[in-house]
Amino acid sequence: MKNRITSILSMAAYLIGGGASVEAQNASGPSAAPPSAKWEGLWVAEKRFGPSLQGPVTLQRSGESWIARLQGETMSVDRSKGENGSVNWSFAFFDHGHFVGRQARVGAAIDGHWFQAPGMVEVYPFATPVRLEPVAADAFVGEIAPFPQEISFSIPLVAEKTTSEPGTTRYRTFLRNPQRNLGVFIRIASATVSGDELRFANSDGEVMVVGRSSEPGERFTALFTRFGETLDFTRRSRQNAPGFYPRRSPKSPSVLPRPVETGDGWRTESPHETGLDGRLLAKLVASIAAFEPTGLRQPYIHGLLLAHRGKLVVEEYFHGHHREMTHDSRSAGKSLTSALLGIAIHKGMLDSLDHSVYSVFGGVEAFANPDPRKERMTVRHLVTMSSGFDCDDDDYDTPGNEDIMQSQDEQNDWYRYTLDLPMVREPGEAGVYCTGGINLIGGVLRKTTGSSLPRFFQEAFAEPMGISYYQMNLSPAYHGYMGGGIRLRPRDFLKLGQLYLDGGVWNGERIVSGEWVRASAAPQASLYAPGDYGFAWWRRSYEVGSQTIDTYYASGNGGQLLFVVPELDLVALIQAGNYSDGRTRNAFRDQYMRESILPAALKAE
Repeated sequence: MKNRITSILSMAAYLIGGGASVEAQNASGPSAAPPSAKWEGLWVAEKRFGPSLQGPVTLQRSGESWIARLQGETMSVDRSKGENGSVNWSFAFFDHGHFVGRQARVGAAIDGHWFQAPGMVEVYPFATPVRLEPVAADAFVGEIAPFPQEISFSIPLVAEKTTSEPGTTRYRTFLRNPQRNLGVFIRIASATVSGDELRFANSDGEVMVVGRSSEPGERFTALFTRFGETLDFTRRSRQNAPGFYPRRSPKSPSVLPRPVETGDGWRTESPHETGLDGRLLAKLVASIAAFEPTGLRQPYIHGLLLAHRGKLVVEEYFHGHHREMTHDSRSAGKSLTSALLGIAIHKGMLDSLDHSVYSVFGGVEAFANPDPRKERMTVRHLVTMSSGFDCDDDDYDTPGNEDIMQSQDEQNDWYRYTLDLPMVREPGEAGVYCTGGINLIGGVLRKTTGSSLPRFFQEAFAEPMGISYYQMNLSPAYHGYMGGGIRLRPRDFLKLGQLYLDGGVWNGERIVSGEWVRASAAPQASLYAPGDYGFAWWRRSYEVGSQTIDTYYASGNGGQLLFVVPELDLVALIQAGNYSDGRTRNAFRDQYMRESILPAALKAE
């Protein structure tokens, strides 16, 4: 979700970035060192803001009723009969969150979701899967593992010059924020240190925050007014600053190791075993690992995964990320929304893409700005971004713009917000990037499947794909947000690409129809170039030597890129932290694909 940065921009106004970097080997020095050496180096602040309520949860019978226990707290449990012999369960712990689950039959496990309340960093709710296993006739146990609300800042200081003011040293700097890349929005270019005071200024010389230190050269604090407290910055080296440097050691092996098999459904081999050019791929990984940050507009790669001929062959992580860590998909999650739509059609829950959108929600007359063109809008128009709504994410003057929708507080039901929008063109007339329309597909699925989106995602996609953990971002109305942003573990997100490469089949099980996959990858709309958009998948061709290689891919803010290359039997996943920096994202996207990934696969042909 693009606008999740809004909740912490006020925080970033005090600690901001844009400039040059420093090697952290200068991090330590004698107390008698000159002023420039005393502060030169990398400074990092990390803080967790919750959630505080998490961990093992127990459901236990108490007389004629049931209770839930979590961290010593006890709450009552609601239990009711469901369909076909199932049992519905729910409980809430104050304003921290609530659980909703379903037991297929008496004696079975309870599968559901923990709906996490909004936090200080991510201001919208999340849903995470929870399974409560029976341990006795009158007890169930499980684990609540909500999305952590964390923030970190890295500020490198490079001595620039001594000012005319005695005892004052000036440094070049920038702010690195791995979670949101906030330094791109509000930049600091310099820091001036005098005694125990650090003054951070933007490129215009405006002081944005004042830090103070009781231990000059050792640590400093800066008021974190958004949360009514301070951040404590300490000196770091490459060894303990994984959010800033790609790896603790810039050295990488000349031969990439075979990814481990974890029982998650992936079979693995080393690159050369499937015929890939392993040396070329190892060279790419080595270049990422050796990257020395010198500014914001450089690739901040978090993960690189490749599957070739149905096997996971490359799995490399950087900047502190790892296989068990979920990653924000941003708008790459739109392609997953498209998959869920295809699944609903495959299962007969929705008759076709030509189903009227407004008929699902009770008719045009139930919403603002009635217009006969709304009656002609179909689900096909939503998934091809050709709805005709006054909605353009590239134009902040349109009311349907994603940031406008998310920042307004008059309507927390974002489905209704979108349905209320005025029309500006006939549906199907033109493709315009509109996240609100893709999110509205979630409303269609919620209505036609008769299920909450977290439950439908879990039962129709996650379970058959062997995905046991994820974090689904929700709207303020606690509806699954289908405009992007679901957090999946990298190996699990790669499965989406393999599913499509194999025509809708995962490990022998049909998930979605082959017809849907073919149509999704075909040109369905033109957003920025002729025929560049399918059913919420982008289309792009690359010239590699004398060959033209056609690809289709999911793409999200920051560098979330899932490529499917049918011609080469290849799936590639790149995850990165270059949020709100499309120029850098596009540059490394094309460079990696054209110079390393596709050439490595061409060798196998």
